[in-house]
Amino acid sequence: MTKKELRKLSLQFRTLSSQMLKIEEQEGINYIKMFYDFISSTPFFSEYIAECHTADYDFVEIYRTKDWHEVLVYPANQEGVVDFGYQLIEYILDGPKQLYLLGMGYTSSKKFKDMITAFMRKSIEPFVIALKSHLELSLIDCADNDVNAVSDRQGKRIFLSYCQRDTDIADLIETGLQDKIKDRAKISRDIRDVEYHESFKKFMQSIEIHDFVIMLISDNYLKSRNCMFEVMEVIKDSQYHKKLAFIVLSDGDSKYYKADPEYPIGANVYSIEGATTYMRYWQNKEKELQQQIDQIGKFTLAIQQIKEQRIVQKIQLDLPELLEFVKDSKGLSLTEHIEGDFQRLIDFMEI
Repeated sequence: MTKKELRKLSLQFRTLSSQMLKIEEQEGINYIKMFYDFISSTPFFSEYIAECHTADYDFVEIYRTKDWHEVLVYPANQEGVVDFGYQLIEYILDGPKQLYLLGMGYTSSKKFKDMITAFMRKSIEPFVIALKSHLELSLIDCADNDVNAVSDRQGKRIFLSYCQRDTDIADLIETGLQDKIKDRAKISRDIRDVEYHESFKKFMQSIEIHDFVIMLISDNYLKSRNCMFEVMEVIKDSQYHKKLAFIVLSDGDSKYYKADPEYPIGANVYSIEGATTYMRYWQNKEKELQQQIDQIGKFTLAIQQIKEQRIVQKIQLDLPELLEFVKDSKGLSLTEHIEGDFQRLIDFMEI
């Protein structure tokens, strides 16, 4: 296919997949059917799906034996995700199935719409992202030679994600890394890379095209709406753990601040109590937004509050996964990275 044809295909794909992933009620299953019909009738996708097929999944048996609190586990590679995800959608449409029942165990909420939202995000979105990755790689292959040459010269792309309150530490890490990686990689940051009038949201969504993301996780970071939005963009990728490096800040790291070195910044991510504190924080944010919506009264006048509430709800869905990943990974402290000249980060990113 030509680059122009792939771009048209990409627009159709993004439109249909976006409509599908936003559904919150049973009637939205029609959007799943529209997306399924599109990829099944488009040779670019159907041929790739056929190439990825290596196993037959008996979802009737899978759901019969699955405990209510369990979630579906995808294969570890992109081809497996495509094969599993396509058959899952076929199972959903064969009947069709009640979406809220499929979503049981994906969230602690008892609301049907929350169950459906969580199921779509955790079990359907990985499949969409895998197909999107195939599409984007094909677009890259069609790119002009000059564009590819520029990309090669730029080297790997690293996104530095941090709370503005932690700018001093972000500066320290960027300086320390840049001296080591030189022209072999480029570090992106919002304060430098967002031009006047350019959308911060658009910039944050560019995370998915970066090769690696370094997160500076502080207490402020886990309570920042923008930082959590960045997190959501990262973990959209089913293989996010391969591109995510993180540094968990402690209160002792405040000594690296130029001002107010006694300010508490530590992220309490290694205990159940700490995780509960952050979940309660975002639950309260959702309640505050709901109160604002109720006070306004008319939904048509509370569009911004409703949009913000949906973002907060998505943060609540993704936060437990991030905290569990950080807890299990046990990364090095900031001081250890500094004393080691950031070599562990450089090794992880294979620069």
